[in-house]
Amino acid sequence: MSRLDELLRDRLSKDGQVLNLKALYIREIGAKELAQREELNNLRALDLSQNDIGDDGVKAIVESPHFTKLRTLNLAANNISDVGAHYLATAENLKNLRSVQLVINNITEEGEKELRNSMSLTSLTSLKFSV
Repeated sequence: MSRLDELLRDRLSKDGQVLNLKALYIREIGAKELAQREELNNLRALDLSQNDIGDDGVKAIVESPHFTKLRTLNLAANNISDVGAHYLATAENLKNLRSVQLVINNITEEGEKELRNSMSLTSLTSLKFSV
């Protein structure tokens, strides 16, 4: 059993809607592996805070066909820059996303502006950049 298999077994809610991987340091490679998991099709809340997934990890998450029902995404403290903010702002698969946490990252005012003006994240009601 892989480490990610164990984490999903231990941290995915019984109904498959909530996954908390806070501070487990899965990094970019873990985010990419997570994005390929079909068993996460019903996921509504995902906490990846403090995992150092970086911009490429964000790209994998937002491009995944398995996260289309996602409503809440916590990406705090993940070493995300304006590049990752752009991936998120232009995400076509996250139409249901309502809340995003991006505190303690490397996103500038330009990245924040792109996210706030996103034409893709039409359901977004909460976007947090600072503590």
